[in-house]
Amino acid sequence: MKPFNLDKEPKIKSGFTTPDSYFDDFTVKMMQQLPEQEVKVVPLYRRMSVWISSVAAVLVIALGVSVLLKMNTTSEPDATTIENYLVYQADIMPNDFIQGLDEDAIEDLEASIAISDEAIENYLTNEEYDIYLNE
Repeated sequence: MKPFNLDKEPKIKSGFTTPDSYFDDFTVKMMQQLPEQEVKVVPLYRRMSVWISSVAAVLVIALGVSVLLKMNTTSEPDATTIENYLVYQADIMPNDFIQGLDEDAIEDLEASIAISDEAIENYLTNEEYDIYLNE
């Protein structure tokens, strides 16, 4: 293959030429050919509709979040429900119940139960121990 050098090869003339002073008044001719653009006037009510729709969207989101948060909150059961649950559950022993309490709650329970010495003596004297001895 023989060496190829572009500088030594004959040049081919393109068939395209530009007239003299074509680019001098090109922009003026182009602007005359383009239609004039009219400035669009946006009416005030369209701007207001955008504001109104954005405010409505914010309100809907705020209400939706508040409803969602209220739905996810759990309510505490009342005292009678808890008491009925504890009464009818046979597998809960008093010791299990006491283990779930702290020291302050146990002291409060002991103070509220306050049984008199006379009641204890009456119970012990009136109780029939023969039943337990015969078994």
